[in-house]
Amino acid sequence: MSLFKAVRIFILLVVLAIVAGNHFLGAARLATWDRTVWITVYPIPADNKPETRRYIANLRASSFDEIGTFFTREASRYGLSIPDAAHFQLAPIPFTQPPALPQTDNPLAIGWWSLRMRWWAWRQEHQDGLLDPDIQVFIRYRSVEGMPRLQRSVGLQKGRYTLVNAYASPRMASRNRFVVAHELLHVFGATDKYDYATGHPIPPDGLADPNARPLFPQRRAEIMGGYIAVSPRESRMPASLAGAVVGPMTAGEIGWLAQP
Repeated sequence: MSLFKAVRIFILLVVLAIVAGNHFLGAARLATWDRTVWITVYPIPADNKPETRRYIANLRASSFDEIGTFFTREASRYGLSIPDAAHFQLAPIPFTQPPALPQTDNPLAIGWWSLRMRWWAWRQEHQDGLLDPDIQVFIRYRSVEGMPRLQRSVGLQKGRYTLVNAYASPRMASRNRFVVAHELLHVFGATDKYDYATGHPIPPDGLADPNARPLFPQRRAEIMGGYIAVSPRESRMPASLAGAVVGPMTAGEIGWLAQP
């Protein structure tokens, strides 16, 4: 190994160590929910279609305020007063695409992607000209033409960022915010409560009203359950966050209750 390459690797490891330390301290602050969480949204065109660019151009930071309202409303049900749970700021479009998610569950591939993603996210934070956020939200927008299947979205607690795939359409904006809220709660420590094979919510914690009689159809979605269960094998996404709740298990995981 050349000296130049060894120095580059050493510098990269030092930077990653600093980033990891900052993220650890930031995660500890987030867990307290004692102040407004600052969130930077990075809109990214995932295709070259003009309608995607037009949609992104019309986005504003206020386009995401419904998410903060949702957090404030749901926290109040657990006795927490968080008047301004989240403040959003909108970043310019990044010059590069984020590293592609691995198409395998291989731990080495996932670990390598995570390192590259942290490095990429750190570069965006130091190039966007905005105040340093608590959480970064990267949203890859795609045209709804033909309703292409979206790649999965992720939210990582250790990195304090989310990578969301969304549709560039006003009629899909509420759905997009639901997905963003779901992934943001992963950053706070929430776990998924749906079956990965079928996508259906898993009772009881994946249901908004697990004590309802009859149990189905449910009228709302538990945010980490992802969908409204209308029968044991059928579910649908709510129209907006107005049809979602944070269940007790999720509330415990994100620090709204003493125990899940």
